[in-house]
Amino acid sequence: RDENNNTYNPKIVRIGLKAHHSVKAVSMDYLIQQKLSGVASDGGRRGAGEYDRIRASLLDEAAIVFSTLSFSGSAIFTRMTRAFDVVIIDEAAQAVEPATLVPLVHGCRQVFLVGDPVQLPATVISKTAQNLGYRTSLFQRFQAAGFPVQMLKIQYRMHPEISVFPSKEFYEGILEDGEGLNKKRPWHSYSCFGPFCFFDVDGVESQLSGSGSTVNEDEVGFITLLYHQLAMRYPELKSSSQVAVISPYRGQVKLLKDHFRSTFGDQSKEVIDVNTVDGFQVTSLLTCIADLLYVM
Repeated sequence: RDENNNTYNPKIVRIGLKAHHSVKAVSMDYLIQQKLSGVASDGGRRGAGEYDRIRASLLDEAAIVFSTLSFSGSAIFTRMTRAFDVVIIDEAAQAVEPATLVPLVHGCRQVFLVGDPVQLPATVISKTAQNLGYRTSLFQRFQAAGFPVQMLKIQYRMHPEISVFPSKEFYEGILEDGEGLNKKRPWHSYSCFGPFCFFDVDGVESQLSGSGSTVNEDEVGFITLLYHQLAMRYPELKSSSQVAVISPYRGQVKLLKDHFRSTFGDQSKEVIDVNTVDGFQVTSLLTCIADLLYVM
């Protein structure tokens, strides 16, 4: 709702590749196809020029534009007839400084950096670059320079039994739990499906040829069985995207996706999100399975 408590339905467009099914309806490619379908039914032409015209029109009409930092540097933004009023950069503490500057070249009146420097830093492979400070984010640089930072102390994602550890170890015990987070889920009555539980799988890790990524087929089989038991006892988990499986390795993620697809069918990707640790932005999930392999 807006400042007058009226319903606010802004036009939204998401620009980028491989849109998640939950945001497909606002993805640029989907909206263009919808527009082109209307053009075709009217007997109009569907050439490259029409495609570019529709894309520019959708961007200009949108009140909110979602994009990654890198994609915000694409040529599509140069066709905009206006600058942004506000640029909000989420997970700003995970981005290197040059990447943070990319969306700002289009012009804006105000910038908000939202992030957590205690969590994952920017991914910088080169040790030399790391030593020279390339991994330092603009968020961290401003923070170190004394710019005011508003600390958000209330967390809304974790059960209190989970949040107590990061609060104590990383946030000096100041984290507070939002209302309703200690709600007992039906599956919490099983100790193996409680707020958190560790399973020591006696499996064998191996390296994928050509990629160097680590996989563990025993853990994939165990996770598949674990999800099957959960979904069998609690069918509501089969009809909503409230289950996530997270692994630190791309090879293991691919193996998990393939195994889920072959076991539960193609529709599994609609209800089970599988991704790497740094590629996953957890939203509101009922169940999260972390496949840690041998990471210490």
